[in-house]
Order: sequence, then structure tokens, then C-alpha cells
Amino acid sequence: MKDNLGVPLVKAQDELRVYNSSAVRLVWLRDQFAYKSVGLSDDHIDCAVRAYLLFLLGCTLFSDKTGITVPVAYLNFLIDISDISSYGWGAGALAQLYRQLGIASRAKAKQICGYLTLLEVLIVFNII
Repeated sequence: MKDNLGVPLVKAQDELRVYNSSAVRLVWLRDQFAYKSVGLSDDHIDCAVRAYLLFLLGCTLFSDKTGITVPVAYLNFLIDISDISSYGWGAGALAQLYRQLGIASRAKAKQICGYLTLLEVLIVFNII
């Protein structure tokens, strides 16, 4: 996280301890990069772009039931910004949606999460 987001090591470790080194809070991520500055270096801009994309992934395509965290594992896909457009994000979102539908179909499940807009589109166009 230090290299990819440009966050000081101590801040990154403190945040990772909250969720056992597996996720960061979306609020924390937003707060780290929610300011505007003039004359930023290219490295800082790249870190801000990664943070914003990680935030979007956590809020939309790969949201979980908590709705407040995003796994840091997705940061691995955002390391090389020029390759991001070549990934199959739609296939990943569909796989995540099917996973969440499987979890929601269990007897003890009380709610569903995931990119439900995608589910609505699939229903409207009779794809599923």
C-alpha cells in the first residue's frame, strides 16, 4: 500500500489492523485523497488515481455486505494504470454478482449485496 497509494507506512499499517490486513475503509481511502492541490508530481497523481479506482471498485462493482470496506487485494490489479483498460471488469463483476446471488440463496441469508444494477439490466433484457 505504501508504494501503490503513497500513504505513509504507519498510516497504512494502522488502517490495515482494523480489518486484519485484508481491507481498508472507504471513508479512510476517500479522506487520504479528497483534497485538491496544485503542482502535484506524476507519482502522486498516479497514487490518487489508484485510490479513486479502488474506492470505485469497493463502492460499485465489488461491494460487500458491510458497504464500508474494500479488500486491498484489488490494489494488485491497479498497479499498472495503463493495463487497467485491458482487464475484463464486466466478467469480474458478473462473477462477483453470481457469487453474491449464491450466498443470498442460502436458507439463513437475510440480504443480498453486489452490483445489483447489473442484475436489473440482466432481468430487463431477459438475459438470465
